[in-house]
Amino acid sequence: MSSNPPGSSFTDSPKPPDPVSADELLPPVEPPSAGFILQLFVIPAVIVLVVVLLGMLVTSLANTGERDPAKIVATLRSSSQNRWQEAFELANALRNEQQNPELKNNADLAGQLAQLLDEEITAGNDDDGSVKLRTFLCSALGEFHVDEGVPVLLRAAHEDPDDYVRGSAINSLAILAEDFRQQDPPRPLQNEHFVETFVDLSNDKNDAIRSQTAYALGVITLSDEADPRLTVELETLVDDLNSDARYNAALALARRGSLLAIAPLVEMLDLESLEVATKDTLPQARNRKRDTIIKNALDAAVVVQEKNPEANLDSMRTAVEKFIDEAADDAAVPSQLVDRAREVLGKLTK
Repeated sequence: MSSNPPGSSFTDSPKPPDPVSADELLPPVEPPSAGFILQLFVIPAVIVLVVVLLGMLVTSLANTGERDPAKIVATLRSSSQNRWQEAFELANALRNEQQNPELKNNADLAGQLAQLLDEEITAGNDDDGSVKLRTFLCSALGEFHVDEGVPVLLRAAHEDPDDYVRGSAINSLAILAEDFRQQDPPRPLQNEHFVETFVDLSNDKNDAIRSQTAYALGVITLSDEADPRLTVELETLVDDLNSDARYNAALALARRGSLLAIAPLVEMLDLESLEVATKDTLPQARNRKRDTIIKNALDAAVVVQEKNPEANLDSMRTAVEKFIDEAADDAAVPSQLVDRAREVLGKLTK
């Protein structure tokens, strides 16, 4: 299972994401929209299939006609050949909020999907169809504006036998947290097992799970009502042995101006360190991952400086200078990144 990495832009209202490869990068410094979260995660192949399900707007509801959500859920429960057609149409309806303004607030539908996911987790089947269905259900529950899916998403993140499903559940919890934070008035995700689950996930033996958890915590702790214990876990993850987990935590901490982000940000600008950090990435995506990590580290450095104008950022300045010098001898590093590094250096030396 792949882990998460640094995103490609810092816009607040990006377009819905296209299907992504298995080796995208970590999220950016600014809190993204729900779609952006999905775009910027390193998503393994089976989750790519589910993101395709959620992102397919090619066949519009105008062509297929309005569907009864209860019938769609009933079909998802079956082993019918029509199961995935129904999944496509439900995904389209959830993503097409303008045409279906009430659907994302349909607590009954969310509850039915949550019940189906709970049953599927209990069954624990490991065939491709079952894994894909559970992953799809996790992703779908993250599209709602209601919290009926939170208990089963926590269960999926903690207990599901498949790590891809667990990652999808963690992603959806992050999406819901950001959605709830943006509501008027803002409200936190609440569940008696919420903190306990994320503490456990922060210490999971699976590197990718810890990486995804670091990203999710970065989003969840943006809420003023977030439990302080979650921030403690995020600050611990900045020293994680896995580079993606460290980088996710660093970018999250940089959003709030925490000086704990500095050491991993320095590492994210070191080309030699990035060779190690990207060695397990697919060859065709390796440079892209490295470049996106560098870009986000540079942008994060600016955020840290702006939030701490009196802080000693000598180590960050040195790291940027070193990157500029080394990148000049590395033809694979885009010139735009070097130009951006020079801009950042100017801001850090003011």
